[in-house]
Amino acid sequence: MTTEQDHKDQHNGLDGVQATLERLGVAGNVDWLAVVLFARNLVSSMDLFSEEQKAQLQAKIFEQMGKRPLNNKRFQHIVQIIQHFLLDNPKMADLRSQLVNERQGYASLYEEMGKVFADIQQSTEARESHIQRMGEDTEKGITAAESRAEVVSRLRGMVTEMVSQARAEARTWQERATQLEHTANFDSLLSELYSRRALDAQLSVVLERCRKTNTPVSLLFIDVDRFKDVNDTFGHQTGDGVLRVLAAILSAHSMQFKGYAARFGGEELLILCEGLSEAEAMVRAEEIRQDVARCPFVPHLTGAENTAPLHITVSIGVAQMRPGQSTADLIMAADQAMYAGKTQGRNRVVGHSSLAAYRPL
Repeated sequence: MTTEQDHKDQHNGLDGVQATLERLGVAGNVDWLAVVLFARNLVSSMDLFSEEQKAQLQAKIFEQMGKRPLNNKRFQHIVQIIQHFLLDNPKMADLRSQLVNERQGYASLYEEMGKVFADIQQSTEARESHIQRMGEDTEKGITAAESRAEVVSRLRGMVTEMVSQARAEARTWQERATQLEHTANFDSLLSELYSRRALDAQLSVVLERCRKTNTPVSLLFIDVDRFKDVNDTFGHQTGDGVLRVLAAILSAHSMQFKGYAARFGGEELLILCEGLSEAEAMVRAEEIRQDVARCPFVPHLTGAENTAPLHITVSIGVAQMRPGQSTADLIMAADQAMYAGKTQGRNRVVGHSSLAAYRPL
């Protein structure tokens, strides 16, 4: 229920906005009212962006509003600033990439399921036809006054054939089910890594289990250094090749300590480490970092000969689940540690607990 104080606070807030509009000389203008409300209220509530990013956007908006005249041209310029921030922000680019991957995954799964349903229908029709043919052949044998032994022998042969076909069909369906499960749970590009959808489900299961058993769980957040330069210089096909090589390395390492390797989005990859503390997970992360740095990648470029190998590096952030944290908190902590590694020079492993500004989320 809204209290009298709530109404008073809301009224004061609107009065403040109106006072700002009057001071700027645009009182009563709906467009400028929307800009002020967005800058004062909506920006601060965007959890997707950091406080520094939101402060920068607010500063740009108010800087433009401090200029004269506040006409339609100025308004459109501010709208472009807001659109650029929302649409071209790296976080939004990651979300778009994640959405594309999800769509591709769903499309592949939908296509495979469609084929399975069509095959089921075809198999059912073939089985019904076979049974009908068995009945007709048996009836013909009886009508032709064949001996009972001959009729039974022929019927047994047809039943044996049908059982053999059913067994072969069962093996095929098992293979198809396994393929469907793989399509549903693994990334469409990096087939050795789990999808973001599967990761989210696994995170909830693992964290709940670890809370009950008081078992540590850590997360490795892995990002390719200067990946945009690779795409811009050699093309997205080469970039995809780099990601596939990295996926193979992560998959091989994660199997050694029963980690859960998944693609988070774009060139960001995660490994969920059940039973490992942050210190133990950092040892594993350092092994991964060194293997990636030692693995040369030769891009296959059309018309290019003797292309020099690319030496790819990764920055890895490591965080351990703390009491009271959510899965989002754990991912954010590992992400913060990874970005700290970027600012410290890239190609390094950083633990979240070692950050100077570390505090429980």
